[in-house]
Amino acid sequence: MSDFIKYRFPGKEKETLCGEFYPLKSIKEYKGFIISSFADDEIFGFNEQKESSLEFSFSEEIPYCVNAREYYMQAHELLNGLNFMQMEKAVFSRVKKVEFSAKNLFYLYEDLCQKYPQSLVYLFSGKKLGTWIGATPEILIESHRQNLFTCAMAGTQKSDENRQWTNKEKTEQEIVKEDIVQCFKELKLNEVECSETYDFLAGPVKHLRTDIAATIPKGLSALEIANFLHPTPAVCGYPYVQALQLIQTVEQQRRRFYTGYLGWVENNYSKLYVNIRCAQSFENSLYLYIGGGYTLESIPELEWIETENKSKTIIHCIRNDYDKR
Repeated sequence: MSDFIKYRFPGKEKETLCGEFYPLKSIKEYKGFIISSFADDEIFGFNEQKESSLEFSFSEEIPYCVNAREYYMQAHELLNGLNFMQMEKAVFSRVKKVEFSAKNLFYLYEDLCQKYPQSLVYLFSGKKLGTWIGATPEILIESHRQNLFTCAMAGTQKSDENRQWTNKEKTEQEIVKEDIVQCFKELKLNEVECSETYDFLAGPVKHLRTDIAATIPKGLSALEIANFLHPTPAVCGYPYVQALQLIQTVEQQRRRFYTGYLGWVENNYSKLYVNIRCAQSFENSLYLYIGGGYTLESIPELEWIETENKSKTIIHCIRNDYDKR
């Protein structure tokens, strides 16, 4: 039994790789499919081998789930931390469990591909990683030779809402954009340009998004840039060190690959996505990872609703007729 990855980039054909995930000691010369955890403490490359049967490996560690009451208590602890540490933003996440048989994961993968043509859709399973599935719309970086593209994405509302964006949501998005631009300056990237901010539709929700382009100087790889950027304030917070400390204090679950990144890297082309809208699979259940950005203006009850809306990216694709297919 080998590890495997099934994936589909927007506008591309579906791909399947069989082989073995292995921990990367260095990212400097790596080429191929890559998966990184949120805290960058686990980065895996993939060694492709001859195709074999696709079987699932499940983690022994079960993610910790909270109910609404526990979530509100933790959210208020996070808000107190934001205030005490004089922070601008922290991203707070939780896990939601749904009943689901792993034998239907291949069907779910196909349905996600059909439902979300503008997302990276994937399903991977490995003895060291467990089994994960997702449909993420958020690009970390895309590079073509020396040309680099990324986006700043934050703020969330239901796709059919027509309300104005709140000051809190606009502030969230501006923090992400400014941090990316500052990182590009520190890396001495050239010709940094930002688009106007616009609404970006991502299935059942929409976000504020700004596209950012730059030119990569000689001696720097796209993967090194990605590792410098990640995790952005969109999935961690700002300032980074304090946000990470607060998250690890308040959140009860281990994020692992949620809000990490994954995708393809090679010499002249790379495309990496932030791993949001994802779930970890076990034999008879899916654990959905969902989160949202907190500022001092955040209202935990509204943030809970936002995470419920984000969970629908995968839940809306779960069907009741798999046995008939």
